[in-house]
Amino acid sequence: MDEPALLIASVVGGVGLFLLGMRLMTDGLKVAAGRLLRDLLARWTRDRPRALLAGVLMTALVQSSSAVTVAAIGFVNAGLLDLGRALWVVFGSNVGTTMTAWLVALTGVEVDLEALSLPMIGAGMLLGLGHGGERRRALGEALAGFGLFFLGLSILKTTFDGVGASVDLEGFGGPLSGLAFFGVGALLTVIMQSSSAALALTLTAASGGLIDVQDAGAMVVGANLGTTSTAGFAAIGATSAAKRTAVGHVAFNLLAAVVALALLPWLLDALTLALGDGAPLPTLLALFHTAFNVIGVLLMWPLSDRLRRWLEARFVSEDEQKGEPRHLDANVLSVPALALEAVTLEMARAGRHAGEIVGLALAPPAPSRDAVERRVGRFHQLMDAIAEATSALDRAQMSEPTAAALAQLLRTSRHYLTAVEQASALVTLRGVESTRVGRFDGPLGEALRDTIALSNPEREGFSLAAAEESLGVLEERYERERKALIAEATAGTAKAGAAMAGYHLLAEARRAVRHLVRAAEDLPIGDRARR
Repeated sequence: MDEPALLIASVVGGVGLFLLGMRLMTDGLKVAAGRLLRDLLARWTRDRPRALLAGVLMTALVQSSSAVTVAAIGFVNAGLLDLGRALWVVFGSNVGTTMTAWLVALTGVEVDLEALSLPMIGAGMLLGLGHGGERRRALGEALAGFGLFFLGLSILKTTFDGVGASVDLEGFGGPLSGLAFFGVGALLTVIMQSSSAALALTLTAASGGLIDVQDAGAMVVGANLGTTSTAGFAAIGATSAAKRTAVGHVAFNLLAAVVALALLPWLLDALTLALGDGAPLPTLLALFHTAFNVIGVLLMWPLSDRLRRWLEARFVSEDEQKGEPRHLDANVLSVPALALEAVTLEMARAGRHAGEIVGLALAPPAPSRDAVERRVGRFHQLMDAIAEATSALDRAQMSEPTAAALAQLLRTSRHYLTAVEQASALVTLRGVESTRVGRFDGPLGEALRDTIALSNPEREGFSLAAAEESLGVLEERYERERKALIAEATAGTAKAGAAMAGYHLLAEARRAVRHLVRAAEDLPIGDRARR
């Protein structure tokens, strides 16, 4: 094999081992530290500084900013983390991912990597082959991943040593060499889907004299921006929260990249002066990587609230639109009579959403909890807006009929809230015991669906009498089903546990739908007929 082909094969093989090691290391550490990651996200993100620190620590622990970003998105979707704090977790992950550059810089220069990597691979595989449980196997996998990480790094270091004397890249890109190397760094990261691999390639190439410090710095900036492609690909077709978090990730890295490129020569000179002239080039580049990400955090500190508000106005899904009030504003609330009408209209919308949630909870096949909980979250968002509006009303200016109608609305809200709580309980019951789900496909299911539709206060030609009549049919069919369940359990044709679970399932469904009708009865809508 001639020298250029051998060089290419060595680089490809070294990068391949590096990527394989990173994957094993990240997957193993995520499993081994899964509980710690959840605790960090759940407990350490109560304010901006803690969210930032959680992002730094989690990324340094699992060596993957993408894994941390995905975890943050999952917590946002589950309603456990708001967008503002999730963004600071992501910003922190950008600082945490610089630990990989430090690992490459410090070990690649000072340590015999082959002597370090082979024992780690062996020890990791032995640990993973044992019978000590999932965590032990994950730690073994992570240790073997570290070994492959260092072995790939060793191959890259050996490949690039001395290449600088025979390969001249000085003319690459001409007067725009900085932008050209920036593009190379970004492209390598997109292709390999790993900024860590692109950084390792950059640092080892710079250490071997293949590229100078300015061009290497531009490649580091490009790799840092290129890592946002992972989040971008993951957000395609994803939830609104995922898209917003991904765009926030891009915004932070783009800001840091612009600043780093603009200050590139001066920042590198300042860091060289701080480290001293004898500092190894990879160490200087690792410090540069950390420095411009920290500068990005400082610049984003006063801008993050504006970014959050801008993002919340984008990628608005249908469910989120349902959670936004359509009839309430400050002008309407200043006149109690108009405010009452606006609140009534919003409460009718809430009733339609509550009915849709109950219907979804009863739909065959059983829905996923995530699908129901997303709708529940939007329902509560609308109910919170209604509660805030009613609290803002000046009761001293209300007439007696207006005050009485407001009291009716409060009773209505309690019924809708209870119906939605019952829907969540239904989803849980259907996930535990599915033997009676078929009952919802028969006459009882038909009565449930009819009553839900007829109790919708936004239904064209809404009639309370029709909803109450349908509820009467539902009660009759429920009694027949209940007695059938008892008979089956008594005769031994069904297990007592399954019969009990089926009974609870039917009772929760009936209770949820009854609350929808009771809420419609309390809605102050005159003759109870809507357009």
